[in-house]
Amino acid sequence: MENATLYEVLQLAIHLEEEGQAFYEKYAEKAKGNVKETFLRLALDEVKHCKYFQSLYYDAKEKPGLDYLFEEEVTAYFKEYATSAALNREVIEINTVEEAVEEAILTEKKSIEYYKYLDKYALKDTKETIHTIIIEEEKHLEVLEKLKETM
Repeated sequence: MENATLYEVLQLAIHLEEEGQAFYEKYAEKAKGNVKETFLRLALDEVKHCKYFQSLYYDAKEKPGLDYLFEEEVTAYFKEYATSAALNREVIEINTVEEAVEEAILTEKKSIEYYKYLDKYALKDTKETIHTIIIEEEKHLEVLEKLKETM
């Protein structure tokens, strides 16, 4: 992802948010009380983030010269990456709500690390969006860590 463009970053962010939503919804069904409420709230946040990134993406798509980013193969690559072991979303079997919270914490940390890595190589006009994404992921991490303390 050297010299990552805004479009590439947004494509990946959209897919990561979709995966996050699915994860939180799945484990909200198995949880109760505060954990369930937190997972449902985080799933809604992921939907909001996804819509935000989609709006930025479609606004940016109007710029000429980057048609290759909108080919099916490129979109498929980002979707595959978002669901891959790179972010460890489906690598381990999760049997308890506590394990789901721990996995969510690890996933948020990996997402933050990935975006910080990406920021090193991003084009100048992309950095602001990456910083926004990092802030949102850090908020989720903070919520999850507080939740873990109450369990």
